[in-house]
Amino acid sequence: MGSQRVIDALTRYLKVRGPKILSNVGDQEIVRIELRALFRYYERESREDRLMNHVEGFEWRDCRVEGDYLLVPVSLIREVLGVE
Repeated sequence: MGSQRVIDALTRYLKVRGPKILSNVGDQEIVRIELRALFRYYERESREDRLMNHVEGFEWRDCRVEGDYLLVPVSLIREVLGVE
């Protein structure tokens, strides 16, 4: 359940910030997004619910957490935005 909220937060983040990310990506295949960037897009289920409680070991569609960053494939950003 918690990982679905992380996925939702990431998707919302990419819909807002994705165009800017893609304009600066060059020939990269993976981009690093600071986890704290997702805080404003994360919808808590309760006061105790925190994004950071759900990111350890998080993997989805080739996204993974490494330290304080979420590694996201550029292809996923394009897919979320509906860009080829």
